[in-house]
Amino acid sequence: MRRQRRRLWVLVALVGLLLGGVLWWLAQKPPSIVVPPRQYPPNNAYDAYKQIAQRMHDQWKQDDRLRRIESQLFSKHSIHLTVPEADKQYYLQRQRPFLEAYRQYLDQPCKAVFEYDILWLMPELVGFRTIARIEALLIGDALAAGREAEAIQRFHDLMRFSEQIRTDGTLTHYLVGSRMIETGLQPIRQRLTQFQSPKVFSALVELAQKYDQSRAPLKDAIQNEYYCGLGTYRDIALRRIEMHDIESLMSEINFSNNFERWLYESGFGLRLTWGRSLAELQEYYKRVFTELEKPLWERKVPAPNFKQRTNEILGQVWWMLHVDLSANAELREVATIRLLGCYAAVKRYQQQRGTYPLSLEALRPELGEMIIDPFTGKPFVYRTHPKRGFQLYSVGENLTDDGGRLSANRQQGDLLPITEGALPEGQRPSPTRLSSPPVWLR
Repeated sequence: MRRQRRRLWVLVALVGLLLGGVLWWLAQKPPSIVVPPRQYPPNNAYDAYKQIAQRMHDQWKQDDRLRRIESQLFSKHSIHLTVPEADKQYYLQRQRPFLEAYRQYLDQPCKAVFEYDILWLMPELVGFRTIARIEALLIGDALAAGREAEAIQRFHDLMRFSEQIRTDGTLTHYLVGSRMIETGLQPIRQRLTQFQSPKVFSALVELAQKYDQSRAPLKDAIQNEYYCGLGTYRDIALRRIEMHDIESLMSEINFSNNFERWLYESGFGLRLTWGRSLAELQEYYKRVFTELEKPLWERKVPAPNFKQRTNEILGQVWWMLHVDLSANAELREVATIRLLGCYAAVKRYQQQRGTYPLSLEALRPELGEMIIDPFTGKPFVYRTHPKRGFQLYSVGENLTDDGGRLSANRQQGDLLPITEGALPEGQRPSPTRLSSPPVWLR
């Protein structure tokens, strides 16, 4: 009898635990997540740009010769390849219609098209990068032929295009746009010291001023990344997507063991940590947005350091892990274009007055904040020498004045308006010589 009672109590306890577990499980409802809908302007230029990129891709698939030449022109090892002129002209002739097509939409409103969906694909960005490479090739050709005004106009159009495609976009859009601008600037910075025309210097000053006034803010891209994160939680909670839907994205994630992989792919792992994980994600972005409200040089955007395993795993699927790195990319981009404008203003001043300005403050009435190094909040380093010319540079990411030296490592050395390609070969940074001598400009 006693044994039967014990069994009965054990059974009651097990049933109670089971019911308690079920009730607790049912109580783990996903928190309320509100993600604003995407809205687009009428006649959105981005739709036209997507169509252009698709036509480029269709042509690329159908033309074997085009693919071969493109690989030779733009591969990492293309510097060592000599592309026959006939091939190069064939490639440009096939691609020119697309360059003419995108220019038709530069004055239209534009907003990046995507949804807050972790599975949303953006193949058009590959076409946009290709357009930037082609424009850079043509910019270099124009400069080599002495057509500086044409080169500057091409870069102006490319910069406008880059700003359009990353307007209110994701961090991916932002970084692709930044890379497009960098690509177009490369041949200009490499030949900058050869420029002599006052009109070209004025055009460069105007270009840098326009950029400073209208550049797409990084904050918008990070805001959209945050919404992408919220959208991921929402869609999994509503069973719009399952963890196995992103299996291909998650294949590179380092799960602790197969049980953990099963736990998250089944959805149990996420459901068990709804509240804590979402609160941690929101707290992280709150700190990020607080930093983004500060001036560029005061920002210290934190790197993700999540304690909740769910955020560690999902964070590897979208661009959240690159938020802090993108802040450095923004600083470098702003500094480079400002330096370009300051260089042109100094050269124009010298042409008009026969001497270099004593300091950049002499140019502040015209340039305003453009003389400010975004890494420090102070004017760019500038000094003159009666025989050597002048130095102009940003202290760069290491926040250290390295005397105007270029380095093979972006995290070291200073940032100048020119690239190492503008230096004599014997002065360029290399694996055996990590930095150049102090660079003086004339």
